Amino acid sequence: MRKESAKKQSVRKEPMNKKRWLPWAIVIGAVVVLVAVLLILNPPFVQSIVGGSDGDGADTKIVARVGSSKLTLQDYQTLVTLYVPPESRNQVDPMEIISVWIEQEIVYRQAKRMGLEKRDTVRAALDQLSFAYEINRKQVLTQAWLSEASKNITVSQDKLRGYFNAHKEEFLYEVKVSQIVVSDPIVATQIHQQLKGGADFLKLAEQHTLDPLKGEPSSYIPRGSGLLTLAMEDAVFALGHGEFTEPLFTPQGLSMIFKLIDKRKVRKDIEFKEVASYLQAMLSNERAEQVIAQKVDSLKNAAQSEIEIRIENLFY
Repeated sequence: MRKESAKKQSVRKEPMNKKRWLPWAIVIGAVVVLVAVLLILNPPFVQSIVGGSDGDGADTKIVARVGSSKLTLQDYQTLVTLYVPPESRNQVDPMEIISVWIEQEIVYRQAKRMGLEKRDTVRAALDQLSFAYEINRKQVLTQAWLSEASKNITVSQDKLRGYFNAHKEEFLYEVKVSQIVVSDPIVATQIHQQLKGGADFLKLAEQHTLDPLKGEPSSYIPRGSGLLTLAMEDAVFALGHGEFTEPLFTPQGLSMIFKLIDKRKVRKDIEFKEVASYLQAMLSNERAEQVIAQKVDSLKNAAQSEIEIRIENLFY
């Protein structure tokens, strides 16, 4: 994505972002359990500067724009300080943060264009806001758009049965795993390479993971528990003892690597009707992510002329 400004400002092409915000979009009802997740969920602190010029101070130096909305250097630094774990701050790609902010701004604007703030449920939520009005207003309207964009998405019975038949055997088992959770996909890739080279999983978990288990094994997790995403279940239940997955991405943008500690069979058979509702929810959610990704990409393409990135202003 590129936009040439009228003054021929130096801009940088936005890379494909592995840590897309769209899965936070699907957050529709998800619970955030790690502080790092807030980088994806929280709207940016851009409304503190509505006007102004591109001065030399951190409070006015512009890192990115979407139309009249600005992400200042100070805003960017605040996001990094508050929402990126200290151990990851030197490894986070600035474009990941900037890209998240740009996508949030674009979706927020679309929600306003659609008049979602006039809906009774949305208006009631807005009326309850008692502080940081603009910040919370963006979050409420963004969630309203996400709900609108993903509503009425279902998966046919044929596809549900096809998935069930392909994975039926796995529903007879439960697994115990160790995990490494990091906020940066680059760090996850580096850890994965170390594991492939023979590094100790537990030691790497103790050094890097954000979860409190610090590499200690989980309790047994049955297939279909809902504790893992469908993609995670597919990967974990295909592992052999002692094997580990490639980095997997959570709906909130975290990267996770799982190691299989134990797998045990807990039932003799299972019928489709026992997991039909679960599969409908999980596969519909997966489909909703794809639909929202397409819609966000379309909105970004339409807004290209209004998007400007000045990443050089991060370094002065």
